[in-house]
Amino acid sequence: MKKFIFSILGLTLSFLCFPQNSFFDNYVYQSWSEFGGLSGTTANDIYQTKDGYIQIGTYEGLVKFDGVEFKTINRISDKEYGFASARTIIQDSRGNIWVGSNDEGLHKISEDGNKIYTMENGLPNNSVRALCEDTKGNIWVGTAAGVIYLTPDEKLINPQFGAGTTANGVIASNLYCDASGRIWLTTSNENGLFLCVDGVFKPLDSFEKFSTYFATAIFQDHKGQFWIGLGDRGIATMRNNKVTLLQTGTLLDKTPTCTILEDDDDVIWFGTEHGLVVYANNTFEEYKGAPELVGSNINRIIQDRENHIWFATDRNGIGKMTHGKFTMHRLGLTVNSLAEAKDGKIWAATDKGVLCYENDTRVENALTRYTKDLRIRHVEATSDGRLLVSCYSKPGELIYDGKTIKSWDSDHGLAGNKVRVAIESAPDEYYVGTTTGLSIIHKDGTITSFKQNTGDLDTEYIMAIYKDSHGVIWLGTDGGGIFLMKDEKIFSHITSADGIAGNVIFKINQDANGNFWICTGSGITRIKDYDSTRTQRLHCNTINSENGIGTNSVFQIMFDEANNAWITNNHGLASLSMAEIEELFSGERQTLTTKYYNRNDGLDSDGVTSTARAIIDSQGRLWIPLVDGIAVYDPQKVHKSDILPLVQIETITIDSVVHKNSGEMIVLKPGTKRIDIKYTGISFDAPERLSFSHMLTGFDSDYTIPVSDRVVSYTNLSPGKHSFIVYAINGNGLQSNNDEMMFFYQKPYLWQRPDFWIVTVSLLVGASIAFFLIREHRIKLENIRLEALVQARTADLEIEKDKSDRLLRSILPDKIADKLKEISGDKAFGEDFENVTLLFSDIVGFTKVSSGHNAKEIVKALNALFSRFDERAKEMGVEKIKTIGDAYMAACGVPEANENHARIMVDFAKGMLKDLADYNKTADIKFEIRIGLNCGPVTAGVIGTHKFIYDVWGNTVNVASRMETAADPGGIRITEDLKENLAGQKGLKFSDPIECQVKGKGKMKTYNVL
Repeated sequence: MKKFIFSILGLTLSFLCFPQNSFFDNYVYQSWSEFGGLSGTTANDIYQTKDGYIQIGTYEGLVKFDGVEFKTINRISDKEYGFASARTIIQDSRGNIWVGSNDEGLHKISEDGNKIYTMENGLPNNSVRALCEDTKGNIWVGTAAGVIYLTPDEKLINPQFGAGTTANGVIASNLYCDASGRIWLTTSNENGLFLCVDGVFKPLDSFEKFSTYFATAIFQDHKGQFWIGLGDRGIATMRNNKVTLLQTGTLLDKTPTCTILEDDDDVIWFGTEHGLVVYANNTFEEYKGAPELVGSNINRIIQDRENHIWFATDRNGIGKMTHGKFTMHRLGLTVNSLAEAKDGKIWAATDKGVLCYENDTRVENALTRYTKDLRIRHVEATSDGRLLVSCYSKPGELIYDGKTIKSWDSDHGLAGNKVRVAIESAPDEYYVGTTTGLSIIHKDGTITSFKQNTGDLDTEYIMAIYKDSHGVIWLGTDGGGIFLMKDEKIFSHITSADGIAGNVIFKINQDANGNFWICTGSGITRIKDYDSTRTQRLHCNTINSENGIGTNSVFQIMFDEANNAWITNNHGLASLSMAEIEELFSGERQTLTTKYYNRNDGLDSDGVTSTARAIIDSQGRLWIPLVDGIAVYDPQKVHKSDILPLVQIETITIDSVVHKNSGEMIVLKPGTKRIDIKYTGISFDAPERLSFSHMLTGFDSDYTIPVSDRVVSYTNLSPGKHSFIVYAINGNGLQSNNDEMMFFYQKPYLWQRPDFWIVTVSLLVGASIAFFLIREHRIKLENIRLEALVQARTADLEIEKDKSDRLLRSILPDKIADKLKEISGDKAFGEDFENVTLLFSDIVGFTKVSSGHNAKEIVKALNALFSRFDERAKEMGVEKIKTIGDAYMAACGVPEANENHARIMVDFAKGMLKDLADYNKTADIKFEIRIGLNCGPVTAGVIGTHKFIYDVWGNTVNVASRMETAADPGGIRITEDLKENLAGQKGLKFSDPIECQVKGKGKMKTYNVL
């Protein structure tokens, strides 16, 4: 019984001495108020819009925050906006931002133009207290004197209140749209919880049992359960209309709840008038961390796209709570070294003794009690499970086997009592480094020491001891470089003269490939392919501040299973990619991407000391000693966010005049001297780690190296079009995919225009030529004259050749003309064509019609008519053969075959009649023609050497001529063969067969085209 009582007391004392884990242990809180750039200490509302910005409603206006800079928008700073304060904010599904002001109505901010709603156009009151959008796209507006909603086409609708309630004087405090699309309303009035049903707000019968209550908040979780803040009565839940008042054991029970949020991890956050409470793992827990949040009146809680939790508070501005990457053991004292024993216990050497962690929980044992208040510089686990403890005063060096503690100090022969480091070199043999030399403790208990006065060491201050894979002991000293020891004899000495970065040695270790890594006060050196048992030249590569790690003093380097290197230094803890390090050493890159961890990552500490020795435990976790505790990084629990950063171009300053980025091309007047482009990245996961790469076409040849600057300047742009492109990269190396672009057109001066230089150069060249010609005039006068004569003759020949060519083409088809030019000698040639349609026309009674007119008038009339036929022939692909007096002959199918020759010629014949009709309307000599057509094989060609023409022969030609003779005046006569060729073609009509006596053919069936 006594043992049981003492056991309970021990557990109780352990609980009191070592605080238990809290939900908030892995969360880091950061806040901003008027001292951090926010306009004012009161944040009425907070909201993240689709462009990534955090929008904050304050009494000074709407504040836009990108994680680095605050920008306040109000009617004073920009006349496009009509409000001075912002009390509530939402962004609707169409991208419009709605701002409810304190006393200036409702404001819609839209790309289509801003709009204001006040009492003058239907708002119940100009003080807007609550906003929400329902599933139909209606915008609900709660004011200090009632509720209305705007339809998607922005008609104002006044919902009604049920019997027994009063609409007048209703002061809205919250509007909420549940998963079913229903609208809930809380008001500042007594019993002010309403549900809108069929356009009417009605109270809920389920709450009548409370007689009098004040509803302050309402929220529905993912399971469909409602959480309702009932003012001083506490928090209630409702499911299936059954209301349960909870007893949480936190400030929720007596403090009005102002806002409720369920995050993506199903944790429910309650913001109250006096602080924060969460419901996680079926437990309510009150936040007792950052004083900026403890006791604050929290007006709104939201979760952003990167899963950070944001708070808008009444007195302390805004805050962000980030799930940290580290588990913090806050001890309030400096931790110098860590070690993991064979049994999995983690031992910590601190300035006030040794601490022990079992299953991540701090425990007491004989060693922790024995070393209490001793300054411990190092702990090391031996191969047999014992622990070496290096004290910075007597008792010097300790060894603990789990039961007993043995010690050595200067009285036993140790080189000094200020022990910095100790390792096991062999079973029961230990190398102990002190500030005054090295001691080797042998298995039999004897000690051998090496000091300056023995002539073995140039520097007695031992800072690091390492045993390599060849059994060689490496001794790192404070300023004397490295001594190599084998069989208790120093056989080599490595200093900066041999290629290592510096002579102040903090840590030495080997990687999986056997390479040595030396951490010094002047950088990290890798010694590759080195056999410490042989004398050979060192192959060294060094990393320092010039390579992007930000410092030269590196205390330690470790390598995890994900091929990352972790370093501790004056700036804290950082990780590097081993792949990048290899690229650096091979010359493929100049700088490394160094990721430093800080409070935004949950590393809530002031850093590490130069003696700090971190470890990677058997589970792959990093244990980092800090000046005020221990941080644990578990790669298995840290999931890198895959949320890409956003990038926005904010303003363009052109010669000191600021312009907004409208997306339109910006035209720069000639002489523009300077352009400043301000852009930002939207990522609240360590925004200080954002970097940007950009390019301006026509100025930059490629994207710039990523840097953190958010403004780029260009001067004296070349004339023409330029495109500016920028993208952002976050701390996890993720690149934005919404690369922002903008376009410039730099207008040129007159002298920058190409045509100016063309004219100028032309004038200069002309003047030079003129000068040269004048100078050489006497010598070249005769040559110029002869050349001019030759050119004149050549030009005359070209003119004549061109004339003859045009004449030839006016007489003959182009194909025939080209062929004749190629033929030398006899120009006669012929071709046979299988399917050709021939047309003959002649003027009826030409002799009678032309009588009474002179030759000039007759020729002019015929030319006017036949020119119309020629134009039509050219348009329709018909080849004019010749005119014989008042007759006109044409063909289709020569000299180029044409499958549609028959239809074309019939349409051409109809067109000739139309041309004749048009001609007769204004002609002095009026004509009437008849037309005959036939189709079939013909022979076509050129005959003669003088006055040759292109002609056609054959029976088909003769019959076509007979058809013209047989045709009626104003009619078109065709043969039966042509009619059959036209069979089935639309738009053609023919007369009944007409027998006709044709010379040489006898009787033939012919047809008139109707």
